Amino acid sequence: MNKYFALMLAVSSLSTVVYADSSSEQGNYLKIKSEYAKADSELNNIYRQQILEYKNVGAEFYGQRESKDIYLKKSQIAWIKIRDADCDYETYESRTGTAFSSIYEQCLLDKTSERIKYLNENN
Repeated sequence: MNKYFALMLAVSSLSTVVYADSSSEQGNYLKIKSEYAKADSELNNIYRQQILEYKNVGAEFYGQRESKDIYLKKSQIAWIKIRDADCDYETYESRTGTAFSSIYEQCLLDKTSERIKYLNENN
């Protein structure tokens, strides 16, 4: 009877530890996801603002047919594809792990933060 009780206590304690890890991982994921949503919103605002600023800029010079906003749109589309491919590649090893979602969201957050910096520096 004592062995059975000890075994049940051990299993109960183990499941609490696993749940705690799972719970903290979920909390970590939600925190990163929230930070990414803020960064993505900031990036979208910067992008929209620059698109408006660049409308018709440059088209009248040197016989260009496309204004600067067209080049920014092309750049943004290419960046999204590269961001997604890079994060797929960089997080490949963690795909089967419990922290994959957090790791992937962190990659998106990092890439988005880099893009914000790039657009601000090259405006």
